[in-house]
Amino acid sequence: APSPARGQVLLNVTRTGICGSDLHARHHADLVADLAAKAGYPDCMRTDQRIVMGHEFVGTVAEYGPGCRKRWPVGTRVVSLPTLMVGSEPQLVGLSERSPGSYAEQVLVQESMTMPVPGKLSDEEAALTEPMAVARHAVDCLAHCGFSRLVRHEDDRLFAGRLAFGGVLDD
Repeated sequence: APSPARGQVLLNVTRTGICGSDLHARHHADLVADLAAKAGYPDCMRTDQRIVMGHEFVGTVAEYGPGCRKRWPVGTRVVSLPTLMVGSEPQLVGLSERSPGSYAEQVLVQESMTMPVPGKLSDEEAALTEPMAVARHAVDCLAHCGFSRLVRHEDDRLFAGRLAFGGVLDD
């Protein structure tokens, strides 16, 4: 089992999703890694590496590393942004050899990037937190960047053009 380092939490994964970026990274790993390296992130997965993918997930707190605030009891359902500090460097969970993802039974997350799941959400719904946050951000950017004609509210739902997730965002 992975052992949480300073500021990290070990989660027991209960649900995980397959992201479009997982598919792109898997089929075009070296191209994606080259672009990431040019942008300043040298650790993106490559085709010759063994990677445990998965960055859309929900799990339960299993163990805290040193230096954590221990904000939730062991067993609490949480989600996390898929960024983990490994030493002094940020790593993309599930897209780096240095930060295995949620296709495993357990995954390490950064406590400061983790939040509890409201009781009314199922694990299936909670696993969509990361993609829905990305979709919401994209819709908000459209609305605030001069493309407000593409965004409309209807029956408490937010639509943005033909964006796949844009049509499913509920306020």
